[in-house]
Amino acid sequence: MTGKSHDNVILFPKTVDYYQFELTRMLENERYGEAISLLRFLLTCRSQDERVEEEWNALLQWLQTMFPDETFADFGAGSDPEDELSERDMLREKLILREREDGSYAAKLMESLKDASSLEKQLLALDQLALMEHPELNGQLIDWIKSGEQHPLIQYKTLQTLKLRGVQGLIELHRNGESVLVEIEDTPADFDQFPSIINEIIERIQQVSETNHPALAYFAQETWNEFLAFIYGTYQYRQMLRMDRDAIDAWAAALHLVLLERVFDSGDKEEILELYGITSELLFQWEQAYRIMQQFASSTFSGGFQR
Repeated sequence: MTGKSHDNVILFPKTVDYYQFELTRMLENERYGEAISLLRFLLTCRSQDERVEEEWNALLQWLQTMFPDETFADFGAGSDPEDELSERDMLREKLILREREDGSYAAKLMESLKDASSLEKQLLALDQLALMEHPELNGQLIDWIKSGEQHPLIQYKTLQTLKLRGVQGLIELHRNGESVLVEIEDTPADFDQFPSIINEIIERIQQVSETNHPALAYFAQETWNEFLAFIYGTYQYRQMLRMDRDAIDAWAAALHLVLLERVFDSGDKEEILELYGITSELLFQWEQAYRIMQQFASSTFSGGFQR
């Protein structure tokens, strides 16, 4: 998201609902700098609801007043690794003190993790469990993740948590109706640590959407991260790792069209195929990628990831 004007971009009701949900998540998790950046972007676009624009503008003014240090911070940029480490260490110390005061705190976090009715609570619990020194947590996390087919995003976040806790070894999981084997230590700690051929897919979408569908850029990154969590370790993921470079366009085009269809209530298949240069030789790969993306989108946009 840049500071460019997007007056030609119209935010449809589904799009507005998505952004409202994202803003709520950011505020609940005190990600005020990201919320400010997103609101600035939204206010450069046009909404069909003037009331929503007024609410966004009021919220932006309030955030900039209450959190002036975040006002000039660029989303996702300028962070100092040493500062991040310091914050992580402070959180760890806070959790140690919390556990000393309440010996059952780790058990309470595990209960929050097992509460599948709240995805946010599960994610917050995992953030804390990754830093706690409770000796029995590793075994409890492994037993839980192996006990059944949890939400794909929670499964992936649990693998990341185990990796951060120093756990290594092969683990068998049930993902998307499939039994998969993954090495815990191979789990990417962040989305930008996936193999380069995977990351080039989202880079291709960003390149195309910046010119043709500017409002799509934010959705593309967020949705791509969720898709990677959804597919990680599965047969389809292993196939993606072995794909040739021409297939990057096929996957990028598939996600682009699915987002247009699901979020913007638009999308022209022939136009997207032309934008990404999908020739007859790539059509079969595109159809396979599109089918997998549709399967993911059915879970995501009908109440899965976004609820």
